Amino acid sequence: MIRRRVQLALLGLVLAVVGVRPALAQDEPRVSVSTSVDYSVGDYGTGKDTTLLYVPFTLGVRPFDRFWLSVTVPYLYQTGQNIVLTGGGVAVKGKKSNGKLTRPTTSTTESGLGDVLAKASLVVVEETDFIPEITPYFKVKFPTADKDRGLGTGEFDETLGVDVSKLLIASLFGYLELAYTFIGEPSGTTLHNTFGWSVGAAYAIAQPFSVFAFIEGATAIAPGQDDPLDIRVGAEYRVMKALKLTGAVTRGLSNGSADWGVSGTLTLRF
Repeated sequence: MIRRRVQLALLGLVLAVVGVRPALAQDEPRVSVSTSVDYSVGDYGTGKDTTLLYVPFTLGVRPFDRFWLSVTVPYLYQTGQNIVLTGGGVAVKGKKSNGKLTRPTTSTTESGLGDVLAKASLVVVEETDFIPEITPYFKVKFPTADKDRGLGTGEFDETLGVDVSKLLIASLFGYLELAYTFIGEPSGTTLHNTFGWSVGAAYAIAQPFSVFAFIEGATAIAPGQDDPLDIRVGAEYRVMKALKLTGAVTRGLSNGSADWGVSGTLTLRF
């Protein structure tokens, strides 16, 4: 209860800061609509593959200058029930009795609404010649997925994070993300809060085409689970000023990650 009050207070502080900056840049997008298809396969160290198809639909709005609010409603299709999605990544289910997170004896397939995500982000430092852009954010995972079918934990998760970006040289951009997620624990289970990170770069080969590469990791959420670690490479093509397409391939580097994955994203900003 105390933890949740502290986090709500932090969110209120962000909103208060935004409230004293009512100006809105007219030449920047105010609305973002995106959807993607994320497909992954891996055994996560359990010896049996789990296939995940994650299809999120995200609506973002910029009510004030440098401030974004977004809501993501995902569809989830999952074969195998050895893992469960949380707001901080994948948690591997235990072999022994662990409440709702015990591995089933037989493989099953489930699909339906995933956990809805709400996010608020604020650019607190704008990029200059020697200073990167710094954007802290606060994210909440609402337990809308059916926990009895293994599509979620049935608990709230909250994430505090920061995105840092900077033009390095010519058309090369650097990116860093750090995040800490408070993982809600279903009754009778043990889950750990997780620290996640991502570092990478993007290079604009020629307008409107660019390529990128990231290495991403986190601390394990479930007891006995390996720390997730993977590498993601892809490309972005800007069809027009307001529309872009992104594709990526991910390769797991540890037993805490999927073996491989592919994704495609369509984003419209206006």
